[in-house]
Amino acid sequence: MCFCCKAIDLKKGLFMKEGKMKRFLQLICLSVGATVIYFVPIHLRSLFYVPMQEVFGYTNTQIGNLAGWYGIMTIVTYLPGGWLADKYSARKLLAGSYIVTGLLTLVMALYPPYEVALWIFILVGISSTLTFWASLLKLTRQFGKDKNQGKAFGSLEGGRGLAATIIFAASSVLFTKIGNAWVGLRILIVVFGAVTILVAVMTLLVFDEKDADHQATNVFHGFLRSLRNPNTWLIAFIVMGIYTVHAISQYIAPFATNAFGTSVLIGSLLSQSKQWVKPLAGIGGGILADRFGVSKILLIGSVLLAASVGVFALIPGNSQLFWLLVVNTVIIFLLLGLLRGLYFADLNEAGIEWHLTGTVIGFATTIGMLGDVFVPFLAGRLLDHFPADKGYTYIFGMGVVSSCFAVIMLLIFRKYNKQRIEDKE
Repeated sequence: MCFCCKAIDLKKGLFMKEGKMKRFLQLICLSVGATVIYFVPIHLRSLFYVPMQEVFGYTNTQIGNLAGWYGIMTIVTYLPGGWLADKYSARKLLAGSYIVTGLLTLVMALYPPYEVALWIFILVGISSTLTFWASLLKLTRQFGKDKNQGKAFGSLEGGRGLAATIIFAASSVLFTKIGNAWVGLRILIVVFGAVTILVAVMTLLVFDEKDADHQATNVFHGFLRSLRNPNTWLIAFIVMGIYTVHAISQYIAPFATNAFGTSVLIGSLLSQSKQWVKPLAGIGGGILADRFGVSKILLIGSVLLAASVGVFALIPGNSQLFWLLVVNTVIIFLLLGLLRGLYFADLNEAGIEWHLTGTVIGFATTIGMLGDVFVPFLAGRLLDHFPADKGYTYIFGMGVVSSCFAVIMLLIFRKYNKQRIEDKE
């Protein structure tokens, strides 16, 4: 038998059958892909900031500009990305995102001048959002089918956390072993670019075109129809309430250092614990959601989140309460991992039609993730205008209000969709 025939038989046997291996590979494409695609715009800067300055020769302002323009592109492309995911094949859009981002990552390995890097970050902002985000979540919904939406979205969040923990720990070890920033950073960038392209090939092989017959024929009509659906707004506001707390949680590290007097290392470790607990939170939350109902677990989790964030708003900065700082930080990150893994899993309870999945996700993400814009703006001013203890009290108080807002939206959501939720539970 010729090589091509063997390859075709392999694809039919390994990838086309609905088996455990195929579903495992699908989860790898979703979770690992959703980790490595963000290496250049996010993780390169957060993990290797100083080596990046040394090798690329960029100033702090220039690195800030790169991140800023990337952020702008993500905000403005979430919504049209949802339209694309409903109009065209989510499978092909996802694979295309991986390929384009992988190629742009490889260009970064050439250590381009700042002006070129700026365009790379702008283009990655498009390739990792416009053609990626809604397509990723739409395929996750397909992966979970009707009965396992909680496990699907929870496994995506948990898988991303596990992948990030393993991949970035290995990257740090490899970079240290090489011992030369110029060589080490280039090797890492090339590896991440190659892996991203490899995930693109796997995505084309392991996902089917089952959604091909359900593509939206009139995107604008679908968008208006989604806006007239109260569930679209409720989902967006639920995401906003939970995600705003996620944005606020980034201040736990400086809170530990400034209010409790911990070292910068301890504050950093507390912040990193978010990734360590995410696999348990995401997967465990998914199992609970499929057992008891997605919106019910979201509601309980949001109530607990409000209480846990409230602890930081009320307790004084005292080194004798260090144990409470550690325990409560872990609880907050567990709850955020659970909630972020589920806040798009309620599409079925809302009765969102398959061909409007991308549009609803794009709109909800645009509204829901505005916390990335206003939280740093407000937090910076609170910390500048008030003493540290008062400033952090107001910041975490904002988190309590945001959590309570999510609780209210979830109560309305459950009342509005009472019959459908009861049928599923």
